[in-house]
Amino acid sequence: MDQKNSLSDVEVTVNGTRKFAVPTHETLLSSLTKAGIMLEAACGGQGFCGKCRIRLLSGQVVDQQGSPLKPGQDGWYLACQVYPGEDLVLERAIQVSVSSKGEISDPFLEQADLLPPLKKVLIRPVYPSLENNYSLQEMIRQVFAGEEDISIELRAVQELALIAPQKFEEITVLRSFKQIIGFEPGDTSSTLYGVAFDLGTTTVAGMLVDLQKGKVIAAAAETNPQTAYGADVIARIKAAGTEDELNTLMSAVRKCLNDLVAKLCARAGVANKDIYLVTVAGNSTMEHLLMGVSPKYLTVSPYVPVFNNLPHFSASAIELDLNPGASFILLPNIAGFVGADTVAAIVGVDQDLTSKLTLLIDLGTNGEIVLGNKEKMLVCSTAAGPAFEGAQLSSGMRAANGAIDEVEIRDDVCVHTVKEELARGICGSGVIKAIAEFLKAGIITPSGRFVSNDRFALLPPKLSKRLKVQEGQKEFVLVFAEESASGRDIAITQGDIREIQLVKSSIFTGIETLMENYGVMFKDIEQVLLAGAFGNNLNLDSALAIGLLPSAERKKILPVGNAAGTGAVKALLSVDILERCRSIAQRAQFVELANHPGFQAKFIKNLTFPEGV
Repeated sequence: MDQKNSLSDVEVTVNGTRKFAVPTHETLLSSLTKAGIMLEAACGGQGFCGKCRIRLLSGQVVDQQGSPLKPGQDGWYLACQVYPGEDLVLERAIQVSVSSKGEISDPFLEQADLLPPLKKVLIRPVYPSLENNYSLQEMIRQVFAGEEDISIELRAVQELALIAPQKFEEITVLRSFKQIIGFEPGDTSSTLYGVAFDLGTTTVAGMLVDLQKGKVIAAAAETNPQTAYGADVIARIKAAGTEDELNTLMSAVRKCLNDLVAKLCARAGVANKDIYLVTVAGNSTMEHLLMGVSPKYLTVSPYVPVFNNLPHFSASAIELDLNPGASFILLPNIAGFVGADTVAAIVGVDQDLTSKLTLLIDLGTNGEIVLGNKEKMLVCSTAAGPAFEGAQLSSGMRAANGAIDEVEIRDDVCVHTVKEELARGICGSGVIKAIAEFLKAGIITPSGRFVSNDRFALLPPKLSKRLKVQEGQKEFVLVFAEESASGRDIAITQGDIREIQLVKSSIFTGIETLMENYGVMFKDIEQVLLAGAFGNNLNLDSALAIGLLPSAERKKILPVGNAAGTGAVKALLSVDILERCRSIAQRAQFVELANHPGFQAKFIKNLTFPEGV
């Protein structure tokens, strides 16, 4: 019987505590994702990344036709390739861990003028009487005498109708410029909060902001639940191919935002109803999916989005659990693959205000580069892919607990892991450091290939034992199976090195292309700003050694943390900054790398690592 035609449910138990019913016609990956159990799925459930591994304690899994399946040699199944044939008990599932996006940059935040789009005003109304007969609308207008063009939204009128009969001596008015958008009984003027979201492809960060004081009072992050449908934006776009699939991805990310709101409110002791304003900075694909708008046009020539800029609207329209009158601001995009997160990053570091020629590089799941200053800005998107998040690496993982983030090679290999836990895998910054060490130790050549067996035999004995051949491919073991948390070798393969070469060449060639268009050289760049968690944790010497970054004085290179998050917070705090965002989106010039003359030749040249590391 074809498994897809079966509509029966079975029970799945995970981690010894979670029990839930799942349909037999869906893959285990899909069912676990819907239950909130997020497994790594870099390939979007296609079966080739090998990340969504599960192990059965009891029960039988089957293929799509209902035939029983056996596990791999290591006892694992891929959740994306199996269906439940009966009740299952799963060994503790290895879920994705949340990786930091970097800190909000206080120095840049402190420079923002406090002029939030919303404010509260306490009034003492004079209620109408038989002698002084006027509408409640007129009563409010009398308070704001002199502001002839002030208006009251319908929702606010409805709230006023409920509040006024109680004759409160004081009423708090919620204003957005010349528009009154809400009324609250009594004095609530001290409670005015907003939330800024950095909606990343991999990680979603939320910042709770006191709009009266201009301060971030709580921060939290969650793994974007859409990662179960693929690690990069192209995989997400494919996963949203039908209306039902689009709605699934939309609902998943909206739930994520609400979960973050709940977490932020709990940490700060703030009620949801006291949050009145939201800003979101995401790339074009993430913003389309959040809004339930198909992003498929981004993958069809001429690769344009459906929208770059939307008007402000009520947060309730996307089902956010906030004050009923809360406003939602989606920051504008620049181009199809240069989104609002880049706009926010530019604002976050004030690149649009400085006279210094600045190179801003945001290295996350996607790679965006901005070259320029207040006079002119060129932007591009590089095909970095999710390699820096570990998604495309054989032992890759995010920069979470147990991820190898430092590697040192002398007579043997010494590694450091996040939180100093047993090694589970290696994150992007760890891979960059490892490859730099390989070059220095003579384990690989500048071409990226492992040295010949004869030359490898000349290395210290403990190193030579680490070179293995698996399935016809050479790999260098950093942590042997018996010493790892996964019970598997944690290694860097020839394919992994090639993946990093492709990524580093893409970024470096993007930088070169922008410089060529701008008419400047490396020496003309006055500062290099590295944004995002990867940039914040990157070993600069290693990045320079492998040719990821242009040769520059170390003092010119500055990690700036979560620049996009900083920009999203600043947009909450000032209408002037919101206007700067709109201006940047309109005047930043997008450079399409693939169509640029000489790009391919530069890309091939930059695949090799620098000589003499």
